[in-house]
Amino acid sequence: MKKALMVFGVVMCGMVASQASAAEVRNINFAVFQKVDSAFEFDPIVTGRFSDFIQTMNGAQVLLLSHTRGSVDGDVINIQQDVLRDSSDGLNDMGINCNMTFRDHSTNNNTAFELGGLCRIIDSLNKNVNAVIPMASLPDTEQGVEAWVELYEDKASGTAFYANVGTGD
Repeated sequence: MKKALMVFGVVMCGMVASQASAAEVRNINFAVFQKVDSAFEFDPIVTGRFSDFIQTMNGAQVLLLSHTRGSVDGDVINIQQDVLRDSSDGLNDMGINCNMTFRDHSTNNNTAFELGGLCRIIDSLNKNVNAVIPMASLPDTEQGVEAWVELYEDKASGTAFYANVGTGD
């Protein structure tokens, strides 16, 4: 039994060491847009720097921008921005609430990141939407891939979620 525990300990230490050498601290950039121009179409991948990305979204308004600094493999990222308003119709709640998991599958030779989870588009005046975001590969801006990838689009509300990963601030 003692020998089995020692072997298990050595194996676990080796696994932790190999994961730690590949993993680095990353910044997760997350954006949510809503159409203001009914003819506007969201692109699945938007290339270019941040300013190019914002310019491409000219037919949509920004609902949320988030820069989660210092993320590591397995982090659960909670992003919540909503407004509770008292009006003549009663209380109205509108916004975005997300719970997502960041995965870093990188090796010493290759970076590989994923983000996925559940977001809720809250609009008490209309229909609330539960957006299930399957784990999706994210581009790494530090590897020369200046791009944002669309994670989810709700055509009924005209809302789209985008993300990428980087090491810079």
